[in-house]
Order: sequence, then structure tokens, then C-alpha cells
Amino acid sequence: MPAALISPYLEQTLRQRHNIHHNELLALKNPEPAVDEQLFLHKIISKALLQAFAVNFVFFFIYLLVLISTISLSYDIHGSIIECSGISWTYLWFFAALGGVLSLRVRRAYYSFFFFLFAVVLITNL
Repeated sequence: MPAALISPYLEQTLRQRHNIHHNELLALKNPEPAVDEQLFLHKIISKALLQAFAVNFVFFFIYLLVLISTISLSYDIHGSIIECSGISWTYLWFFAALGGVLSLRVRRAYYSFFFFLFAVVLITNL
């Protein structure tokens, strides 16, 4: 959840940096600079892709380390409760699917997911 709150700010920062490159590209339309246009375009696109990849990789790695350490710490503290509570992989798959569906931000996807969930609960309780 914290990653979902931080990610829009990260994306906005990347977009602002890419807008700077876009403004450089628009300045290229001016016939005065004697820069090779194809080489300049290649550099701008490559730089934007590398920045996006590097930033996303670093933040994914940080999120993963925080998640792993949080799970390890909570298991060390409350491990016996987790083992006795009956939590299984089914719950993990359910919440992972729920997160994926909610990230779509499409109302029809929500309805489809909850209809499917209702059908599964109904079938398993028969």
C-alpha cells in the first residue's frame, strides 16, 4: 500500500524529466542548430528509457526489501498466530488477484471479479 501511494509521485517526477527532453526536442525544430537530428532523437529516447528503467528497478528493489523485512519481522513476532489461524495460499492468491483487479480502475472489472468470487463461494459451499 505505501508503494501505491508513492508511485504516482515517482511517475510525475519522471514525466517532468521527460517533458524537459521533449522541450529540447521541440527546440530542434529551429533550423539554427546544426545537430544531427537522428542522433539527437536516438539519444533523447535512449536516455528516457534508461531513466525510467533505472528508477523503476531501484524502487521495485527497495519495495521488495521493505516487504521481505516486514514479513520476516512480523513472522518472528507473531509467527505462532499466523500458523494457528489457518491462513493458506488461497487467501494470498485472492488478495493478489484483488490487487490486480483494483489496479485496473475499471468498474466492469470490479463487477466481473466479485461475480466470479460469488460464484466460487457458492459452488464451494454446495
